[in-house]
Amino acid sequence: MQNHIVRVALILFLFSQLGCAVQSNEQKIEKLNSVQTFSDLSSLEDEDSVVMAQIREIEESNNPQLDKENKVEIMSAKDKILVVGDSWGSFPCLYNSMGKMIKDVEAKIIEDNRCLRTTKLGVEAGEWIGSKQDQRVIKFLKNTPRLKYLYVSLGGNDLMGHWNKDFTPEQELKLFSDTFNTVQKILNNYLTVRPDIKIILSGYDFPHFKPNHEIGLYKKIFERMGSPSDLRINRSLASFSRFMVPIANQKNIFYIHHLGLAQYYDGVPEKNYPARLTLPPGQISPWSDPSIVGGDINFPSSESSMINWLYVVHDAFHLNTRNYRNVMHHTYDNVLSHIIQ
Repeated sequence: MQNHIVRVALILFLFSQLGCAVQSNEQKIEKLNSVQTFSDLSSLEDEDSVVMAQIREIEESNNPQLDKENKVEIMSAKDKILVVGDSWGSFPCLYNSMGKMIKDVEAKIIEDNRCLRTTKLGVEAGEWIGSKQDQRVIKFLKNTPRLKYLYVSLGGNDLMGHWNKDFTPEQELKLFSDTFNTVQKILNNYLTVRPDIKIILSGYDFPHFKPNHEIGLYKKIFERMGSPSDLRINRSLASFSRFMVPIANQKNIFYIHHLGLAQYYDGVPEKNYPARLTLPPGQISPWSDPSIVGGDINFPSSESSMINWLYVVHDAFHLNTRNYRNVMHHTYDNVLSHIIQ
């Protein structure tokens, strides 16, 4: 009888704990639904316990101490690379993706750790010129002779913010051209300040949008784009990436995209599509032809490749820490290793 009472008590306890977990997840979903801007992401935490408030605080602070090199950087005699631009710069910066890659391959450079001062979530190329982040890049270029390389991510938010699935070819071409011209102006501004620097303009990978995304921001973006299919989004992103290739002169401006990289490493389990069936990293946007697209254009990147917010919902556009590290390895193998002096 006593054992029966203990078992019943244990079952009731387990059910109560399950109820708490369900309630907790419901509260998390409600919080994610309330995210309407990239700035709202600052209240979240990902599966690696990275609190986004760290990004916002450092991005916007006027504390001049944050613009100084750290002691390790000052003591090193190696040339430096600085990550610049939108959230595809912010997240790799926060995850130390560049620094980890440099250590993995024993590259003859170091990362400039001021990258949270030179990146901004959700920024469009059209908003970048003259921004705090843009001004800091120029200041760092002027004041840091050993800063020899820039890794720049810009243009993705221009596409997501203005593209629609029903665009005519002429409308799409205008959006691509406007973005190209703005990014080119930004890169040329940096070369005017420092003609000796080498700039890598880095593109993106396939997203994973879906109807009624639990994160309100992505639900809104998806609906504004006209609720396009994976194939329609991917085709446009591939066209945009190819359109950006001529920005590179292979002298001081270089270009790479990462379309299909996450599919290669993770597959797309949701579509029963296994990993390592598509083009390997060395053949995706290679040095010899940066326009080449990998992956299967019919499929998105897997949700498992994306940031897992609050342990319950995956991002639609931003990769997790493992895959941003893969992005940096891809960049090193296909571009950086060719230009490091």
